[in-house]
Amino acid sequence: MANRTNVVFIHGSGQSKLSFNFLEIFLPEHNLLSLEYDVQEDPETIIKRFKFIIDQNLNNESFSIVAHSYGCVLSARLLDIYDVGHFISLSSPWGGSRTAKWLAMVFRQSTLFSTLTPGSAFLTAIADSKSDIPITNIVTAGTGSGNALAGLGGSPNDGLLTIETQKKVPVGFTNKENITVDLSHNEVLLSMEIVNIIKERIFNEHT
Repeated sequence: MANRTNVVFIHGSGQSKLSFNFLEIFLPEHNLLSLEYDVQEDPETIIKRFKFIIDQNLNNESFSIVAHSYGCVLSARLLDIYDVGHFISLSSPWGGSRTAKWLAMVFRQSTLFSTLTPGSAFLTAIADSKSDIPITNIVTAGTGSGNALAGLGGSPNDGLLTIETQKKVPVGFTNKENITVDLSHNEVLLSMEIVNIIKERIFNEHT
């Protein structure tokens, strides 16, 4: 196991580890640990379980993270715990979602919507955190005019999240790079361009 690169994948809301299947097929040999969660779980409970699973499976070995959407902000908490080799975030709602804010008023029992409401305690804690771990932040700009609901009528978006929120990587994350791609929120999981970015940043393979 030690001779292979360890990759931890954390999916987005409403998805599963299967959403990484396309990207994984084209990567060099590696050990994959896919972490699952329920969007209605308290995020801190999710993080504690993630830590337990990582500790049980990776035996203090180094690893990199690839995460999508809500999985990105969950992953950001792991940067406080582990010395991650590289973190690739795909379509991350760093600044929350204005749509989630309005939905949280209707669906008051939704942990996901309350967590992703701009200014929530969880997002504020992430925004205030610090890390010098290398972060490649993939911003999905969408493939057309976007979704009026996602942008609340005006903001450019990838069909689910605004470009603005995806660019709000915490200021304390000092070793970061934003890369904007013309893909929708879910197309980012089906792109050879993203495969090549992962190969370059995590596996040091240049195409």
